[in-house]
Amino acid sequence: MKKNIIIVATLLASLSLHANTATTTILPQSEINEVEAVSVSVNVVTGNSPLSQATVSILQNNKEIGGAITDTRGTVSIKIENYNGKEVTIRTSKNGFQTVIMRALLNQRSKFNVSLIKMMVNTPTSTTIDLENNINEIESNSAEKVNSLNTKAESHTEKAESTKQEAEKYVSDKEKSAEEHRKIAEEKAKKAKEDADKAKTAQDKADQTMKQVEEAKDQREKDAMDAKAQREYDAKQRAEDEKKRQENLAKLKEEQAKEAAKEEAEKMKKEAEKQASKAEKEAKDKAKEAEKEAKDKADAEKDKLKAAEEKAKEEKSNAKEAEKEAKAQAKEEAEKAKTAAAEKAAAEKAEKEAAKAKATEAKFQSSLSKLDSKQSKLEAKRNKIKSTQSKLDKKIAKGKIDASKATEAQHKIDAQNLKLDAAQKKLDAAREKLNRKYKKK
Repeated sequence: MKKNIIIVATLLASLSLHANTATTTILPQSEINEVEAVSVSVNVVTGNSPLSQATVSILQNNKEIGGAITDTRGTVSIKIENYNGKEVTIRTSKNGFQTVIMRALLNQRSKFNVSLIKMMVNTPTSTTIDLENNINEIESNSAEKVNSLNTKAESHTEKAESTKQEAEKYVSDKEKSAEEHRKIAEEKAKKAKEDADKAKTAQDKADQTMKQVEEAKDQREKDAMDAKAQREYDAKQRAEDEKKRQENLAKLKEEQAKEAAKEEAEKMKKEAEKQASKAEKEAKDKAKEAEKEAKDKADAEKDKLKAAEEKAKEEKSNAKEAEKEAKAQAKEEAEKAKTAAAEKAAAEKAEKEAAKAKATEAKFQSSLSKLDSKQSKLEAKRNKIKSTQSKLDKKIAKGKIDASKATEAQHKIDAQNLKLDAAQKKLDAAREKLNRKYKKK
């Protein structure tokens, strides 16, 4: 008889779990736009050619929630976890090209085509495109229907709870034989949870340390790339200053660039609107599917209620089996305690590795700071030479200097630039050697 009673209690606990699940699926209106994850695909070209090494960033409320660098085909695929359904900013940029900014809503498989044009004299540094669609409205209407069906499912669950309470009253005085085994299992479970909590704390600490190391590395790499790009730009600018200014050609290129930018922006907007229309259709299809699933779930809960009532009546004569299950549960909790101990050991190991990585990063940063100091001094000298060059250029332009003296002065400036170029090359070699030593990019 005890075996029969405990099986009924187990069945009723299962019914209670179904009831809780049905209740939590009914979302309030303010959370309709919550999505598990979305995938954003961006194709970047310049003219008719794919553009690699372009940076694509997705921002919301001025905070980056995803980003990547285009490959040789000019494409990136960015996955965003827990997208809230609100408008995002998609920023596509590359040195020497006009930045394109798109503002749009995302669906689970958003695709965008972006065309970047080369920067010319007086070309705007960026262009912005706003896109519109009705995905939120579609999802909102669908959610109302889903909530209605979930309410019906909850009604069936409440009836199942009533059946559970009736059976619990029947078995309440016959559970003593299983209580002792449950207490043993609970004590072991409590010990396992304590060990698991300690292991999790240690693992979290190690993870935080590794995260700090990775963030420092990312910032350093970004700063190094920006500084190198600026030096390359300065070297190119010095070379261009030596040539005659082709004013008429520059004006022609400027007008053509503005026209090309306008045409490319219109082209990108049309393509993005096409994708938005496709996203709306997908949202409608998804809404219909969600409504069907909710209806099927309500019907299933009704069937479960009927089955639960019949099974509760049938299982009242077979309750002794629960005592055996209680012993099995105690054994299972003992296995969990063993697993928790193993996890604790793994967390301690991870904590030691994180501390080692942090110490190595500190040594690297110390060496890198010395190189940065030398770079600053070199750049100060370069700025001084630029100032001298500027003064000489002004004298030449106004005709206030003898040509031979101007040539001699220019030769001195060129020699100083060559000397600094050699020093820069040596410094860059030292930086690359340091990166190789610490296996940095």
